Amino acid sequence: MIAPSPAETAAAARAEFLRQFGASPVGVAFAPGRVNLIGEHTDYNDGFVLPMALEDGLAAAYGPNDERVLRIHAREFGETREMALDGAVATDEPAGWFRYGVGIALTMAADGLRVTGTNIALASTLPSDAGLSSSAAVELSIARVLAATGGDEWDPRQAARIAQRAEHEFIGVACGIMDQMAVACGRPGQALLLDCRSLTTEDVPVPQNAGVVIVYSGVSRTLAASAYNDRRAACERAVAAIRQLEPSVRALRDVDAALLDRARARMDDVAFRRASHVIAENERPGALAALLRQHDLGAAGRLMLDSHASLRDLYEVSSVELDLLVTLSLTERGCHGARLTGAGFGGCVVALVDLAVVAPFSRSIAERYRAATRLEPRVIVSRPAAGVRLL
Repeated sequence: MIAPSPAETAAAARAEFLRQFGASPVGVAFAPGRVNLIGEHTDYNDGFVLPMALEDGLAAAYGPNDERVLRIHAREFGETREMALDGAVATDEPAGWFRYGVGIALTMAADGLRVTGTNIALASTLPSDAGLSSSAAVELSIARVLAATGGDEWDPRQAARIAQRAEHEFIGVACGIMDQMAVACGRPGQALLLDCRSLTTEDVPVPQNAGVVIVYSGVSRTLAASAYNDRRAACERAVAAIRQLEPSVRALRDVDAALLDRARARMDDVAFRRASHVIAENERPGALAALLRQHDLGAAGRLMLDSHASLRDLYEVSSVELDLLVTLSLTERGCHGARLTGAGFGGCVVALVDLAVVAPFSRSIAERYRAATRLEPRVIVSRPAAGVRLL
């Protein structure tokens, strides 16, 4: 499907702001979703990832209020929530979508940024709980709005770190920083090779003849209620065992296959399998970046398949639906490879497809998946897009 443009999404947010607050907004921020091309569950292990920002995203129309209140209306939920900024604490806000806004506001204030009374209306084209960083888009759009209304200079990397902390402390998901960095720092036409330890980045041009097709399985996942944190804990157990041999090791990023094998007897089998995935997967973002620069889509697709197999068999975060989508993709003309993208447990697959056949690929994969599962997929085709910005 062709994504609505950021301008169209912004127009929807402006209209929603006028309906809810009786006045025109003073501005609109737009935050993209993101898809990770490769490098899954490596970010919280201080490793490498290769995401790109999407043309689909979330618009936040905003205007000041003089009540010292953060007030947000979410069109997709049909709900308006608010929080007094003075004296607010984390435990005041129950779980739910508004907690992302609360977390951003309180974390920005704790960092010494000026958070003022603001009304916001959100309009999104991203499916929620699909693994396309709808939560990071909410976080970064609100951060961009509050920086604008508070008069603070915008620093994308600082904002990404604030959003990550907010998710840790307010949502209860021990996420890495990939989603927030991709949403904050994306560039048109470029994937982002990100070192999650140093936060250094390299732009990686995605070939013009390559179509990036994301297929939402129709099965949502909620990270805080899933086995995501269990996977992270298994990685930490592996690191603790390896440190008994090599005290300098800080994360699985510092471990190669030989060192893992030496430490195997010191850890449980689950920790070993999780670490085996991370160590191999951590090599793939750099390798895929090199293949994209060489325009070698065939080898790039095979690398994506290797990643999916590892996520399915070693990290155990795939599902029947995601495996089916990968299998169906590979039987379509012009598809070089596919893999689950995001944390797994449902969500999406991403496929690398010849641009010339993206349209028939998209129609066929949706029809065949729908017939096999009776689930309703959603197909998104996107070129790499810019990160969060004011429109």
